[in-house]
Amino acid sequence: MEFALTKNVGAACFALSLSMGVQAGVFSTYEEDGSLFRSNLNSQISAPALEKLDKKSSSKDAVLYSLEKARLLQVNHQYEESAEVYKKAFELLEAQNNRATVSVSRVGFKALSMLSNDSIVPYDVPRYEQVLAHISQAKNYIFLKDQEAAGVEMRIAQRIQREIEVDHERELEKKTAKANKKENINPAQNNIDEAFSGLDPIAGRIKNTYQNAYAFYMAANLWEAVGESNDALVDYKKAYELQPDINLAKDVQRLDRSSARGKSAVPVIVFIEQGIVPKKVENKLALPMPNGIMNIAFATYEPSTYATPESLNIKLDNKAQRSFVLNDIGALAVKDLKEKTVGAVTSQVVRATAKYVAQQQLGQQLGSLGQLAGNLMNIASERADLRAWSTLPSNTQIARFDVAPGKHKLQIFKNSAGSEPVSLDIAANQTVFIYVNDVNERITTSISTISY
Repeated sequence: MEFALTKNVGAACFALSLSMGVQAGVFSTYEEDGSLFRSNLNSQISAPALEKLDKKSSSKDAVLYSLEKARLLQVNHQYEESAEVYKKAFELLEAQNNRATVSVSRVGFKALSMLSNDSIVPYDVPRYEQVLAHISQAKNYIFLKDQEAAGVEMRIAQRIQREIEVDHERELEKKTAKANKKENINPAQNNIDEAFSGLDPIAGRIKNTYQNAYAFYMAANLWEAVGESNDALVDYKKAYELQPDINLAKDVQRLDRSSARGKSAVPVIVFIEQGIVPKKVENKLALPMPNGIMNIAFATYEPSTYATPESLNIKLDNKAQRSFVLNDIGALAVKDLKEKTVGAVTSQVVRATAKYVAQQQLGQQLGSLGQLAGNLMNIASERADLRAWSTLPSNTQIARFDVAPGKHKLQIFKNSAGSEPVSLDIAANQTVFIYVNDVNERITTSISTISY
């Protein structure tokens, strides 16, 4: 009898150890890696960050680490290197989006996640992150003087937005209806709703999670710069619909009146990427069951971690204007996570129930020792999935000037502190794109031009 019990305990421990070995990352979260990458934004990328990125380049989450690396390189003005990494990320994304190719492996990961947590499943890049990735790649090509490639990336971003525009709201309604039907029998629903209630004002700052005014505005300026006025007008209007600001209305009016641009004025468009998107945090619920505890962990945000956009004062010679917010990516991230969590409550409970049943079976087979081991394993392995593209900006802003050809001085002020003056030597028949990174207490600028 003693031998049989020892054998059972040993077999259980061996199976558990093997399972945990296969499920790398079950007990860890993405919080540490994300914090490392965020701290490297707007500065020389550190050796530990590069080592981590390279180490994960062939992992199940390779697409996420590729996006992080491409973003870090770009903010560090390494546009060619960033473009190459984005290309790799898009190859991985294409494979990920091809469900026929990856469905078998994802089913296997999903099965494992039922006994651990969602972090075991390869990172599924949200649609809004995919849009931002292609916008970011377009920026690389603008600096690399490849206008055609930049245009391709802009159109891919718009295609992604169109593809999900029709079915997104219908999908969300189905998930919400399903969750509401199970509300009376789902002990976690009310707790999860309460956890997100403080985030409602933040999520309400944007209309939806699949249309990005920044994408449309960047595309519109590119089309206008290369003489495609009709396409530019369409995208200016779309940007205005999403962000009805008077400055965007002026862009629409300018192109609506005439497709011909004045030869005496040179557009200088300042694109600002400010801050860092909020970090996900873990929220845990312990639900009492007849013979133990059922644990549910899910990701959310603390409202205090959300940074309200702060306009910058842009001074070009004697002209000055405040930048205005084009897209609140922090609010977008909050809204996207809230929608997904509301739809995932049922699967959370199903997984927790499966683990609870396994815990009870261990207790029945191995007595109090098995019960204790199963309970500890459930508590330890039930972790929220905190993965996200952590180096994205918190918000994007713009400012626009029309100036005469010649030499100019640009300076950017945040509160009373100003950046180093930037010298511009502007030629006729150009459009000047200035990208500003306002992150980690530092403001940097980079300049590119498009001639027509």
